[in-house]
Amino acid sequence: MKTMIKFLLLTLLVISPISICAEKDLIINECHNADVPDICMQCLKSDPTSVHANPVGIAGIVINCLESHLHIITNNITDLSSKKDKGEVKTALEACKKDLSTNVSTILSEAKTSLKTGDYDKTNGSIKLALGFPLGCRFNLKSVKFTSPQLFSQINIYAQLSDAAMRIIDRF
Repeated sequence: MKTMIKFLLLTLLVISPISICAEKDLIINECHNADVPDICMQCLKSDPTSVHANPVGIAGIVINCLESHLHIITNNITDLSSKKDKGEVKTALEACKKDLSTNVSTILSEAKTSLKTGDYDKTNGSIKLALGFPLGCRFNLKSVKFTSPQLFSQINIYAQLSDAAMRIIDRF
């Protein structure tokens, strides 16, 4: 009996690292196809479940990162808006905040649902639709001569995460 237990423990110790390495290779492969693999990898490393995720799970984790990043952008816009008096810039920031906090959150929720049901075309369509809002926000802010390197960088990261999610899903 003791020999059998030792054998099982030894087997688990040998197989587990191989399995985790294989799953890390899957993460690297999935992120490798993104325009900016580092952003994708950083997202996946932030979720401890990623090492055990299949490709659909990895896509779900990237969508979770999109939601988290959306909150960062929305909070930044809220902060920037609170520091502005009335005018074009404040109006543009408030419109961005409204679009991002209501429309994009709903669309990303729909993307997660579509991913779970296996409707990958709809998932990608939702991610692409959701991406239009922060990009439109950036365009509108630039058109009123507003610049915020930090906010625009956050929007770029959101766009890169969106691209990563869509490329991962395209490979299903």
